[in-house]
Amino acid sequence: MSHNTLSDLVGARMEAVGAKADQRMVAAEAAQARSGLRIGEAEVFVRPTKQEIAQARAQGKQLADDVRARGAALKAGR
Repeated sequence: MSHNTLSDLVGARMEAVGAKADQRMVAAEAAQARSGLRIGEAEVFVRPTKQEIAQARAQGKQLADDVRARGAALKAGR
């Protein structure tokens, strides 16, 4: 193998390694940006109070009862 050929092989390998490293850096930067967005979303989130949770549960139960009543009425109407 001549010196030029070996040099070319080493150069090609170095370029490939450099390209792969660049891809990894881009992926790492994108992941960092996504995590920053998640942190921002988490900072904005406000936990509901116990009263709000109780009201939501009551509304859900009322909705479920209404749906059951409509289902029973439809069955009775058949």
